[in-house]
Amino acid sequence: MTWIIIIYAFILGAAFTSFLTLVGMRLPKDKTLLGRSECDSCGETIPWYGLIPIVGYFFVKGKCPYCGNKVSPIYPLYELFGGLIFAGGYLYLMDNVVEYVIMMLFVMLMTTVTASDVKHQLVPDKVLIVFAPFLIVLRVLYPLTTPLYALLGGVAGFLFMWLMAWYGKKRFKQEALGGGDIKLYAIIGVVLEIHLVFMSLFFAALIGLIIGKAVIKRMNPIPFVPFIYLGSILAYVFGPSLLELYLGLL
Repeated sequence: MTWIIIIYAFILGAAFTSFLTLVGMRLPKDKTLLGRSECDSCGETIPWYGLIPIVGYFFVKGKCPYCGNKVSPIYPLYELFGGLIFAGGYLYLMDNVVEYVIMMLFVMLMTTVTASDVKHQLVPDKVLIVFAPFLIVLRVLYPLTTPLYALLGGVAGFLFMWLMAWYGKKRFKQEALGGGDIKLYAIIGVVLEIHLVFMSLFFAALIGLIIGKAVIKRMNPIPFVPFIYLGSILAYVFGPSLLELYLGLL
C-alpha cells in the first residue's frame, strides 16, 4: 500500500509542478491560465500528448511538432523534481499528515515563484497572497516548535532580506533584491521558524556560490529564488540534525 501512495504522490507532484510552472510563467504577463501550453517560438498549441508530465517531452522528441524548434528540457526536469519532492515528502512525513500538507503547499508556492523568477526575474504578489494565509495559519496552529518561533521566523526573514536590499541599493546604487523576494522570505521564515530560516539563507548562498556562475553565468540578473528553494528544503530536512550536532559540540 505504501508504494501505491508513493507512486500516486509522485504523479500528483509532477502534475502540480507542470501546472504551477505554467502559472509562474504566465501570471507576470497577465496571460490567461485556462488555455493550453503554446510553443514559445511559433505560438502553436502543443498537442495533448506533449503535455503529459515528464514523458510528454519525449513524445514530442524534445521539439515543437509544428516549427521544429527545441523545447527546453527544463520543463521535464521541473516535473521530475516536483514528483520526487512529493514522493520523498511522503516518505519523510508519512506519520504526520498535517505537516505533509503544510510542506507540500510550501513546495507548490516555491515551484510557482521559481518558474516566475527564472522566466521573468519576478516574484508575483498574487502568488504570495494566495499561499500566505494558508501557510501562516497552518504553521501557527501546527508549529515545528512553538507559534512564537514561527512568527519570529517571519519577522526575522522579512527584516533580514529588507536590510540586505537596503544595503545593496545604498552600496551599489541599484536594486539588489525585489520586494517580492523580501515578502517571500517572510513566508519562508514562518514555515521554517526562527531556528531554521537563517540556515536556509546559508544553504541558498552556498548553492548559489557553488553552481550559480557555472550553470547560469550568462543570465543577468541571476535568479536567486531557485537557490532559496533548494536552501529551504535542505534546511528543513537537515537543519534540526545540524543544529543538534552544533549544540552538542558547545
